[in-house]
Amino acid sequence: MQIDKRDLLTIIVLSIVFFSVATWNLGMTKTPLTTWQATEDRSFYIDLGGFESVHSVYLLVKFGSANVTVYTGSPENWSYPRKLEIPTHGSFAYYRWSKFNINRDARYIRFNFQQASIEVAEVAVLSLDNQKIAINAVMGEGTTDPNLSKLIDEQSLVQCPPTYMSEIHFDEKYFVRTAENYVNSQRPYEWTHPPLGKLILTSGILIFGYNPFGWRIMGVVFATMMIALIYLVGKELFGTWIGAFTSSFLLTFDFMNFAMGRMATVDVYVAFFSLASQLFFLIYVKGVLKNGWKAPALPLFLAILFFAFGISTKWIVLFCFLGQLAILLVLRLREVIKLKDILSAKINAFFARPFFLLFCFIALAVFVYFLTYIPDMLAGRSLVNVFNLQGSMFGYHSGLKATHPFASGWWTWPFTLRPVLLYRAHLPGNIVSIIVAMGNPAVWWVGFAFVFLAVERAIRRKDFACIFITVLFFSQWLPYALISRYTLLYHFYASVAFLCLATAYFLNKYWSSKWGKAATLAYFAVVVVLFGLFYPVTSGMPVSSSWMESIKWLESWVFH
Repeated sequence: MQIDKRDLLTIIVLSIVFFSVATWNLGMTKTPLTTWQATEDRSFYIDLGGFESVHSVYLLVKFGSANVTVYTGSPENWSYPRKLEIPTHGSFAYYRWSKFNINRDARYIRFNFQQASIEVAEVAVLSLDNQKIAINAVMGEGTTDPNLSKLIDEQSLVQCPPTYMSEIHFDEKYFVRTAENYVNSQRPYEWTHPPLGKLILTSGILIFGYNPFGWRIMGVVFATMMIALIYLVGKELFGTWIGAFTSSFLLTFDFMNFAMGRMATVDVYVAFFSLASQLFFLIYVKGVLKNGWKAPALPLFLAILFFAFGISTKWIVLFCFLGQLAILLVLRLREVIKLKDILSAKINAFFARPFFLLFCFIALAVFVYFLTYIPDMLAGRSLVNVFNLQGSMFGYHSGLKATHPFASGWWTWPFTLRPVLLYRAHLPGNIVSIIVAMGNPAVWWVGFAFVFLAVERAIRRKDFACIFITVLFFSQWLPYALISRYTLLYHFYASVAFLCLATAYFLNKYWSSKWGKAATLAYFAVVVVLFGLFYPVTSGMPVSSSWMESIKWLESWVFH
């Protein structure tokens, strides 16, 4: 693979474009951190210093749950109760704002916590025009608690009404909480996936602090690096600038890579390590096809090393790795079958180089996998517990009977029929802020059609690029048909690269013609226009509900 100045410039420009857009309004860099804790029934009240027209009050719950009742009135005469069960989402609340509507004039507001096991970082009060009202004091009832002052000590950092910029959303509550455990050398909370992705997320917090930007920035970094990775895959696969550019361009403006890269979960690391493994596997296989099995084994080693990183993040990387092994197996069997020797000689030939090295590399991958558990062991897990944990992880995922409102069947994913609503906030003035994981229709629908055209070329013409694309695409996608637990659209994330490569294959074929250039440029324009059109849906940008409704193409798309 020859990388020239134009290639480097293309990679740099696309990476800068993606990184700039993805980091814009990624999250606040400073948020309230000090907390007041309650592990029993507790009450306190706040004094606004005078009567104010109060619209609502908010509690920023760092962690936990409680039954909370809010009153207005005075210390001698409380009335007008408003009740809320925290959490309102899932089994516990983690760094989320809980809202109580008041809609009346008040000076004093009382909070009564029952069945509490909770940490609250801050209290905020909003006026009828949704402006923050200054809190004069906070006082306990029946007890003196100096820690109550922590409820109002970071008012300058409060964003209200809250958006994704200042709170956790979707499964971030599991992974950010676990990253905080790692920062504090505590036993990690989330154990159903291996540690590596959570450790990478932790590095963002160590560098940029415990805040939404710090939670999410490493995801943006890895999503950006995928832009460069797929460019290299395209260049190696097609050997042309336009083939590489198309692959990278489509991923740059895909909704899924954008939304998942901006989220503090581990799926972006899975997609990155999987694609990196595929790049080095491609280099190795092309070397074998050119020079035989004496081709340098370093690319194969790197392919398995990145597979090790991937499976140390989520086990689903195994699917595509099995596709890689299938390609190697077919190449070897094709040669062994042609041998005229006896069976034992054929067996020896089968296990000759590089298959012995392959077994050694896989053993190394297992070693790397368990190395990622060192922080867990330093935090209190024994080695025996780590081994037993693997069975528990398998049992959890194989036996999961839960349902999900945005679950979707694997066969629907390429059509992006059921996007996943990751976040939704209703703001004043009929404004909504949402984040949805979905595919760019121009990338996914066109790419999926080209995948099946690539299947035809792989079968009839034995085209290597088409074989590579289709084998790895289907090996990564079809195993989900065997999974009994609920699945979501973002499980298709790692397969999106192959949709981009399938499209790049055909655009590369016809780029040389005048109509091919015109059609390609028109297609690129549509991809970018759709990215801009759906940007509010994938980024959390506040817009009107009517705007969201106007771009709801399918009834199954939930945007507000």
